[in-house]
Amino acid sequence: MRAPVPPRRDAWATGTLAFAIGFWALDLLVLKAGAPDLLDDTWEYGAAARTLLAGQGLRTPVIHPPLWTLHDAAGTVPVLVHGPLLPLVLAPLLALAGPRALDLVAVLAALFATLAARRLQRLGARRLSPEVGAAAAGLFTVSPLVLRAVHHDVALVCGAWLLTLALDQVFRTRPHAIRAGLALGLGALVRPEFVLATPLVALAARGGGGALLGTALVVVLPWLWHGAANAGAPLFNLSSYLLIGYWGAHPGIGVMRDFALPPRAWSATLRHALPQLPAKWIDFFPHALKRLLLSPTGGTGWLAPFGALVALQERPARAIAALSLGLALIPLGIMTVTLYDERYLTPFLPVIALGAARGAAEFAAWLPAWGRRPRTWIGLLVLLALPSSGPALHDGWREGVAARARLADERAGLVHAAASHRANALAFSDTPDFLAWTLDRPAVWVSRAEYLALPPATPGVAPPRDRPARSASDLVWFHEAEGRGPWTPATGAAPSPPDSVRGSH
Repeated sequence: MRAPVPPRRDAWATGTLAFAIGFWALDLLVLKAGAPDLLDDTWEYGAAARTLLAGQGLRTPVIHPPLWTLHDAAGTVPVLVHGPLLPLVLAPLLALAGPRALDLVAVLAALFATLAARRLQRLGARRLSPEVGAAAAGLFTVSPLVLRAVHHDVALVCGAWLLTLALDQVFRTRPHAIRAGLALGLGALVRPEFVLATPLVALAARGGGGALLGTALVVVLPWLWHGAANAGAPLFNLSSYLLIGYWGAHPGIGVMRDFALPPRAWSATLRHALPQLPAKWIDFFPHALKRLLLSPTGGTGWLAPFGALVALQERPARAIAALSLGLALIPLGIMTVTLYDERYLTPFLPVIALGAARGAAEFAAWLPAWGRRPRTWIGLLVLLALPSSGPALHDGWREGVAARARLADERAGLVHAAASHRANALAFSDTPDFLAWTLDRPAVWVSRAEYLALPPATPGVAPPRDRPARSASDLVWFHEAEGRGPWTPATGAAPSPPDSVRGSH
């Protein structure tokens, strides 16, 4: 009986995995980047995970002012800003490793980025070619957007991994619509944009669209109930307030710190603002388009639309090219109607990188024979990416050094400040996520000026229902733009902090 022949190892897949692991080892272990910033959402993920471990359900001690009326006796509000998946993932990690596990969340983010790169190579190999898949995975890995997400927002790279996982299931020789729906449903529990992406992927599922949509709906159904029960709308997300933010009567991000705008008032407020919003969209669209065309890196983004157009002419790649174009329009639209923040691109970066890699391969076909070899044109692609990726690595290293020093100073300062306040005192801060996590107490997100605008507490008079009252006994922790802070209401001033305790929200 003849012995079975072992399958030939896929050198491109192996190389992709080795490159991704090596890149993140360089970034996190050698350069020691990835220390979280005071303003990262990581702290709220951890705070929400801690409430889960305490048996309080999907609630958070980080209080955005519009949610003030939803706070309970413990000072927590329902999780209505970020999805529930990451708190659910972090809860067992915190139970096993303790609070310091949150300082190492960049390792978890790097794992998601590596898994996304591996799946992206497989997807590209299946529909384009192994070398195009490897080039796309490499571009995704070294993108400054991915680097920053690994350092500061694990949700973005988790979303990118779940998207590639779903696409890999849809574009298999034997598609698995249920697995794709499961991945997209989980993606919607991380990033709200997946609510828009899921129907597009379902259209490409070749007869399995119904199963895909049904599976995704089953996964997100408890989360929809959570939104309906707590905010009156199944798809409510406080980030949607950015639709009217940064424009007209709502400059900057202050709309998310408006006590007068609870969830029940959101629909009417949006309807009232609609006539002024087209001017915002016209103004924001060129900025949004520019950011799309500069991804995955500044030197390679122009290749993505060209690669997608080329792939549309090829029968095996036509479906994924059309879907990729549709998916790329989602962050473009979101950046146009909310804020042209390039972070919205990161969950969809795999398909953009795939287009850029296909465009590079097509240009290589015009070169002499030596330039058409995969290792040659991939090397040229690396050279195009270096002007963006190199400085991003350097900035990550420099930020990591500063962030670790600042975290140590802030933790010491917060512990000292909290020692003179009662254990259940409500806190007010422009870094509420970090404060709530560090001191394990509720914290309201306001600026110093917004705090001073709160009504003062009056003995014998009940505070207003829609906002807290200001008291000299409040625990406050603000950072002034010019470097002065933290600030206390009792004295109206504070000693100048160490140089690391600076910044503004």
